[in-house]
Amino acid sequence: MGRPLVFRRFGRLVGGYAFSRLDLRLLFLSVFLSFLGTSVVFPLRLLYAQAHHASPAQIGLMASSFMIAPLLVQLPMGWLVDRWGRVPLLLVGLISHSFLALLYIVLNTPDQLIALRFLEGISVSAFRPAVAAYIADVTPEEHRSEAYGGFAVALNAGMLVGPLIGGVIGQYVGFQAAYAVNFVVEGLAVFLVLGRVHEPVVHQASHDRESQSIPWSSLLTLPLLGAYGAFFAASVSMGILGSLWSIWVHDLGGSYTFIGATFTVFALPQIFFGASAGRAGDRLRRGPILLVSGVIAAVIYASYGFITNLVAIMLLGIVEGIAIVFQTPLAQGLLADASPPEARGRVQGLSGTVAAVGGAAAAFASLPLYHVHRAAPFVIAASAMAIGSLVASVGAAAYSRRRAAREIALAPGLEAS
Repeated sequence: MGRPLVFRRFGRLVGGYAFSRLDLRLLFLSVFLSFLGTSVVFPLRLLYAQAHHASPAQIGLMASSFMIAPLLVQLPMGWLVDRWGRVPLLLVGLISHSFLALLYIVLNTPDQLIALRFLEGISVSAFRPAVAAYIADVTPEEHRSEAYGGFAVALNAGMLVGPLIGGVIGQYVGFQAAYAVNFVVEGLAVFLVLGRVHEPVVHQASHDRESQSIPWSSLLTLPLLGAYGAFFAASVSMGILGSLWSIWVHDLGGSYTFIGATFTVFALPQIFFGASAGRAGDRLRRGPILLVSGVIAAVIYASYGFITNLVAIMLLGIVEGIAIVFQTPLAQGLLADASPPEARGRVQGLSGTVAAVGGAAAAFASLPLYHVHRAAPFVIAASAMAIGSLVASVGAAAYSRRRAAREIALAPGLEAS
């Protein structure tokens, strides 16, 4: 009796509301497996390309092709999520991504690797809006940020464990074995979804009403603009830090082991507190939490440009992880709540496109800026996060006012009934 109670409490801590629903448990487990399989090859991908005689320019094209793909297809994929359904597009993304892992074993010239990365970008562009729209459809508004926190837990847990497994496989078995493991693990994710996760009733009803031709203005309301701003700012910041972090820490004298440890301390708060952070956003006011956590993260980003002590960097990384854990689930909750139910896929697609623009621009510009002035990219990341969190808090406040006005307008009818 004690052990199941411990498991339930642990599930409540890391998964929150999602653990009360079988479909979300299956969905999040499939997300975990998908990102676990994908991240198995993360530490090996560039080495695999180098082993097959890819030049530095071709390796750069591999990275840029993956980021360019969402810019081109994220909006159409969002439309298809609304038109065809959440689960069909989710399965398209999962199945295609798993088979692409298999193709890396036989298609390994530099040009083929660039093409495969582009196709991976298309596959991910189908997966993400489908998952986000599904969560919005099946969760009540008062648990939505918490559910997105659970989604972040599953994603980050897979991303944390996968590279450790991939490093061992690459070291002792080989690159191709890692891609084979990637295929098998992602195949398990497909098995969990196929025939077990069904199209949400909310989306079926909105599709039956054929209310697909909604005006673009409904996708550009103030609350949605606030959410878009949050995702753009986060992508700019993460694009800069993701491109520079390993190089910067290594330049300061950090070992490869230390670099890996900094990624771990950043990810752990998101695994253990993602659902709790989302729950806080559901119960309290999202706007102030988005603003305060964003400003804290911005101060940390700016400080990275001037700090050289590795212990201080590690400690700041922990605080950064705690601050960032509030950003994504609360912004996703705002995005879902403010979206028209019949256009949630398109809203997710538009949000993904905005984020891709910010992330791609930041990734391309960060390294040249770093060589010009070491602090410049970190200050830019800080500025983007501060402005983005302010915009997001304004959008959240606008949604709260509209929600309160709607409840007041409905109150007389409820009392009469």
